[in-house]
Amino acid sequence: MPLTPQELLEKATLGLGDFGTGTTAPLTIEQADEFLRLAIVPQAMLSDVRTVRSRANKWQESTIDFTQRILRPGTGGTRLIDAERTKPTTGVIEISTVLVRGEVPVTDEVFEDQVEGEGFSNTLSSMIAEASGRDIEELLLIGDTTSLDPYLALTDGWIKLLQGSGGNVYNAAADLDDYQAIFRALLTMIPVKNKRDMANWRFYVPSLLVEMYRDALSARNTDLGDISLTEARDVRYQGIPIRPVPMMPITAGTPDTSYIILTHRLNLYAGFKREIRIETFRDPREGATSYVVTARVDAAVAVPSASTIATSVNVEPS
Repeated sequence: MPLTPQELLEKATLGLGDFGTGTTAPLTIEQADEFLRLAIVPQAMLSDVRTVRSRANKWQESTIDFTQRILRPGTGGTRLIDAERTKPTTGVIEISTVLVRGEVPVTDEVFEDQVEGEGFSNTLSSMIAEASGRDIEELLLIGDTTSLDPYLALTDGWIKLLQGSGGNVYNAAADLDDYQAIFRALLTMIPVKNKRDMANWRFYVPSLLVEMYRDALSARNTDLGDISLTEARDVRYQGIPIRPVPMMPITAGTPDTSYIILTHRLNLYAGFKREIRIETFRDPREGATSYVVTARVDAAVAVPSASTIATSVNVEPS
């Protein structure tokens, strides 16, 4: 029995069964988390920083901390006077998401000629998720509302936010390629009260800088020098991991320059609106099925004074 026109259309449209949703419905909370996991895992910073989600487009995250001494000399049976009692320092971080959209048209011939079988939709969805995560990390890292790039102008990213009010900025131009001097300067600028839980602190650097730093360490006639060159272990400074970030921008010049960020990884916020849409639309006139991804995202820094950023870092290979 021949297929009806509707059945033919449904076969050609290749619904979203592999995505776990219909062609037009938004993902559920669990499915949205799964898409976020696929998008975030391959990225250098998105998989490391604090990820917050809400059903709203705009919301606030509360912070609380004790920045001064709580304990005082005590006397049995006597409460402390008002002047000796301590209040926590509280704050509010505002997340105001912006809309990003991607469209990936796939021709009928691609679906007809591929040899992967039913797994092709999974491969395609994973690749779309990874590419979306890469682009989101770029926006959250180097977004700047004054940028001439319309995409990057959607919101201010971590690099700009860390250089704003309350931030600690170090000009590394005079240090040339002495990266240990830059790491030392950034670490010294962090207030002592914030130097806690150092296992979760990170230096976020351009990928090229890690390669150059490994070469510099390998020149040492020590076991560390050999390990730096021959093994893929984390590179660290005073125990703090130095994480390569492929999306860290490099500005061409004499020399080429970039940034180094030192922060507790949870001091950087990546905000996502809960509802993520993945839809398909087939246009028979074009003979293609388009996969459309939309998300709402924003970047924030909890405590700018608890982070440092180096500018004008020399990343030009010698």
